[in-house]
Amino acid sequence: MIKRQKPFWSILLLFLVVLVIAVHGSFARLNAYVYSQFNQLFEQQSSEVVVIESAHLQQQQSDLISQLLKQDVAAIVVLSDVASKQSMSFANVYFPFADPRYCLPAVQPWLGYNMVLSAPSGQCQNVWESLYGPQHLNTGKLINFALSLSALPKFSSTRLLEGDVLPSQLEGKVVLIAQQQLGFSVPLRAPKLRGVSNPVYLHAYVADSLAKAQLVTRLAQWQSIALQLSLLALLLIIYQKNTLTLSIIIAISLSVVGLLSSYVVMYSLHYLLPIGQLLVINVMTMLWVFFSRKWLEENELLELIANVHQRMMGRYLPRSFSTESTPWDAIITLVNQQLALNRSIFLARLEGDHRLEEIRAINCHIEDIVEQRRDYQRPPYSDAIKAFGAVQTGRPFFSGLQELERQFVVPLMYAGDVRGFWAMTVIPNEQFDEKAFVKNVNRFASQIGELLFHYRMLQNQQRASLSPLTRALTLTLEKPLSQKVKSAIGEMEQKLSTLEQVFNQIRTAAVLFNLFGQVVQTNQPLEQLAKRHHLALFEMTALDLLDKITPMSKEKLKGKLRYLTLQQGELFLPATLGNDTYILNIRSLSANQVSSTIGEPFSVAGILFEFIDITTLLQQLEDPHALLNQLASATPDSGEDTNEEHML
Repeated sequence: MIKRQKPFWSILLLFLVVLVIAVHGSFARLNAYVYSQFNQLFEQQSSEVVVIESAHLQQQQSDLISQLLKQDVAAIVVLSDVASKQSMSFANVYFPFADPRYCLPAVQPWLGYNMVLSAPSGQCQNVWESLYGPQHLNTGKLINFALSLSALPKFSSTRLLEGDVLPSQLEGKVVLIAQQQLGFSVPLRAPKLRGVSNPVYLHAYVADSLAKAQLVTRLAQWQSIALQLSLLALLLIIYQKNTLTLSIIIAISLSVVGLLSSYVVMYSLHYLLPIGQLLVINVMTMLWVFFSRKWLEENELLELIANVHQRMMGRYLPRSFSTESTPWDAIITLVNQQLALNRSIFLARLEGDHRLEEIRAINCHIEDIVEQRRDYQRPPYSDAIKAFGAVQTGRPFFSGLQELERQFVVPLMYAGDVRGFWAMTVIPNEQFDEKAFVKNVNRFASQIGELLFHYRMLQNQQRASLSPLTRALTLTLEKPLSQKVKSAIGEMEQKLSTLEQVFNQIRTAAVLFNLFGQVVQTNQPLEQLAKRHHLALFEMTALDLLDKITPMSKEKLKGKLRYLTLQQGELFLPATLGNDTYILNIRSLSANQVSSTIGEPFSVAGILFEFIDITTLLQQLEDPHALLNQLASATPDSGEDTNEEHML
């Protein structure tokens, strides 16, 4: 059951992996990175918060507060551990690090970025609550860094004390006063604050976010998990319906749409979607579906190849000429069974040279050659090349020549490419025709030369494609499964083509019907017969065909078809079409002889009709009356008719 339900278990495993990743937050860091990049896109240019840095805060603290109170500021927050009682007496002046009554919530890191607003520690009053109202719902939210750092008002204490600040730049603003940081302080890790080390800027962004109500809310963990699992279910449906190329396009499109949607939601609703995790799930699902589908397809293809090989195992299929390790064995068999030669020797050309070497000998030995020349640029080879065919040589080529034995040399060449030579001897008799002999040898030599030429080209291609470097660069170190499938299908196609060709060349017109009256297979003689007698064969059932060509009633014809189906019998009926007379042989084919793609409850795979043309047969015989007399004297077997009548 587990083996049959591989896709189900694969999808279940994918959901389990995504659930573990979502709960563990393995890719949540991507959410922080995307949020940081989104903040880089915002460039707000106004703020109600002012930052003042002092190099000597303790000495200048009182003067700075007095100067700011004159400017009618909304509030002053001094980030210092030392505070004077006089300054603490003002209602809008806060010392969160020196006055135990007030405190500031810390900015906690989130996946490497300082951007999460935490709750204040202890029982002190939150300064931001005094300035902006209740803050219990803001704990855990993200600071909004939409404000451009250059747009945040920043002044030195010297400029303020010297009056180099316009009243409009301070009036109604929240002012943060802090000690200027030294050069060796650790830089902050937050959007738009790279290279900045003073924590006052983080608090300034907190105050700016609270003043504008722009703190960003993260989804709860259960909401994030539900969103990720819902997206996974949707993507599984989408990617299963598309190819890899289209899936990649969809994945890229969904990623872009997801980023834009997350940006719009954060900008307008101040919610951060887990876009980083969603992007990972998008890519993971596409790859998971692709590899799972390829895995299943590979298993099915391997099973298909095994089934094809098993089916072809019992069917003889000769090896192709191109797959032989050497072409000469097949060539010798061809020559040996077609030509009556006394002796033959084949010589092959050495690649890249004009020399020859002996390859095979028929009815003799290689040592029988007495011709010492192995250069085809010299006679007698050059004479044969000039003649483009067989030439008789008077110079002894074979040893031990008989008195009447004659020698011939013919080149094996194609398209001007010399592949070798064929030397032979023949002993003429009274019927020997030299002209016809040379013509036949030239035709055989031309075909052999073409075979050798194509064999060499195929071998060169295979050597180039099978080199280790080429196979490594083309990812074919192991024979691809597609080639195995092509090879298996090629064997079946070769066998099928051979059977179809043989079936079409049979003179008997034949048509096969299935039990539902549909035509399954015909051959060319049957198609010619149907064309000659205007039979709409593919629109007829087996009963219609019988009714067309025999004078029997339909009820009797149905009985004969029933007999063929149930008893798997065989019938011979006379049939007349026009002026042609046929013997119609009808027999049923058992289901074990024909494989079917669908299950059929009957043991009969089909009904075969064969039209034996008596008219043409008699015309081809020298003495047709002898056959007619033999047929007239033959006594038919009545056993089958008895069974048939019983079935009727």
